[in-house]
Amino acid sequence: MAPINRPALVEVTYRNMKFLITHSPTSVLDWPFDVGSSPSNQIVEDWLSLVNIKFREEPGCCIDVHCVAGLGRTPVLVALALIEGGMKNEHAVQFIRQKRRGAFNTKQLLYLEKYCSKMRLCYKASSGHRNNCYIQ
Repeated sequence: MAPINRPALVEVTYRNMKFLITHSPTSVLDWPFDVGSSPSNQIVEDWLSLVNIKFREEPGCCIDVHCVAGLGRTPVLVALALIEGGMKNEHAVQFIRQKRRGAFNTKQLLYLEKYCSKMRLCYKASSGHRNNCYIQ
C-alpha cells in the first residue's frame, strides 16, 4: 500500500492563541466525529473548555490538533476557537485557508457560516462590557 500523502504541519496564531495542525500529536484527547461533518455540541463545548483552560494555565503554549488529513475536522475546531476568541467567522475560514489550502468542505463552511459565537474565549470587564478579546 502506498503511504498517505499528508499536508505539511501548519501553525495558526491569533492574539495569544497558537495551534499546530498536525498528523502526529504529542498527547491525545479523542473527540471523534465523522469525516466531512461538523462536531456535535458536546465536542464543541469540550474543545472550547480545553482551549480556555490550556491557554489560561500555560500562556503561550501551542495546542496540537489533528485528524487524518488535517483538511476538515481539525480546521473546523481551530476556526471555532478563533471565532470564540473574537475573529469573524469568514475571517477565520480565510485565515486558516491561507495556511492550509483545501481546508473545509461545503458542509463545514455552512456550519461555520451559521455558527453563533458566545465569545467564550473572551472576558468581561468589571463594568460588564466586553473588551478586546483574549484568553485570560
